[in-house]
Amino acid sequence: MLEDYPRQSARGNCGWTAGWGRWPEVAVETVICIGCPLGCRVSVSLDRGKRVTGMRGARCRQGERYILKELKEPVRTLTTTLRTTDEDFPLLPVRTSRPVLKTLLEDIVRGTADVVVSPPVRCGQVVVPDVCGSGADLVATTDWTRRASKNGR
Repeated sequence: MLEDYPRQSARGNCGWTAGWGRWPEVAVETVICIGCPLGCRVSVSLDRGKRVTGMRGARCRQGERYILKELKEPVRTLTTTLRTTDEDFPLLPVRTSRPVLKTLLEDIVRGTADVVVSPPVRCGQVVVPDVCGSGADLVATTDWTRRASKNGR
């Protein structure tokens, strides 16, 4: 009967298989490295404890360090917009001053939804310090000074 033979899952041998009835010893993840301009596709072997047991495809040491850091604690630089008091310039583009944990991105966006910025703002100026306790500031990415609006106010 077909059920008596070990089967691979649809994900290859990275997932649970009904025939063997247990998880494999090693899982393989593919990560695209952005540590340098090469953009290597790196295959990383992980054991059950999510520890790296092997890495293939990284063409530089910088890539290896990036992959290890990305698997342990992924971080991103958040770019978003904040509302302003000017109807002619309704949104001010901002970014975090440093990368923040990927798990905090949604909290930061929700936490700044009610922030309204008034002019003048200079490029690089801190608009929201230590946003949501992340240790990063939200900084403006453009200059903004109050201009005369279309209706002369």
